[in-house]
Amino acid sequence: MTTSTAARPIQTLREQITNLEAAITVCLADPVPKAVHKLRTTTRRVEAQLTLLSLIPDLPPRRKPEKEARRLLKKLRRAAGNIRDLDVQIDLIEQKATASTKEASTQLSEGLKRQRTQAETDLLHILNKHQAKLTRSLESLLEALDPAKSQTLPATKLNTLAQDWFTQNTPSEAIPTDPDELHAIRKTAKLARYIAETAPKSARTPRKLAAAFESLQQSGGEWHDWLILTTIADDKLGKSPLTQAFRRRCKTALTNYRNHIQSFRA
Repeated sequence: MTTSTAARPIQTLREQITNLEAAITVCLADPVPKAVHKLRTTTRRVEAQLTLLSLIPDLPPRRKPEKEARRLLKKLRRAAGNIRDLDVQIDLIEQKATASTKEASTQLSEGLKRQRTQAETDLLHILNKHQAKLTRSLESLLEALDPAKSQTLPATKLNTLAQDWFTQNTPSEAIPTDPDELHAIRKTAKLARYIAETAPKSARTPRKLAAAFESLQQSGGEWHDWLILTTIADDKLGKSPLTQAFRRRCKTALTNYRNHIQSFRA
């Protein structure tokens, strides 16, 4: 018996929607870092499936429910992303804390923890307000796609779609220096990774591409986390030793990320 390497994008969308519903339930019960991260990641995975479906011709029309679903997913993702960023920043401060920077580290960390409490309240409000509407829009979307639910996508075609989508949505010229453009490459790599991961594990080519996107995404994420933290420290602490330590770490992460982009394109 041979194992199929073809992707089933509509089936995968249904599975990711089920995962999203579970992530919302867990987060509403207790928005701890792990639950918030799962919620944010799952919203991205649903968005990735919607992007992939937009690249496949001749699927049933679904504009209205998809537009509404994307709007609500964006709200959830941003609220969860705000908390995730704060959780990461708090962890990074603790990693870099030394005896000489303990006072500054505590000051910065306590401020971020207060922001985290407010961000948690905001997320729970958004979830309670929009959960029912999001469920309805996603159910309508799946209903519209039901006639094509058995649609399959060969692994080679999926690989091409993911790679082409990434290329078309990132700068083709030299590696950008603008932080927003660099951050955009990282976000595009993440979505391209999730698109490629639609393939079953037996499909080696798209899974290998997904791993390459993930590696690029992670190096970009490390740089961006240090960049945000450096900006916050500069604003709250000025040119303190802790701020300088963060800036050095950010510079190293940026060099690594730019090198990674260059090798990825090569």
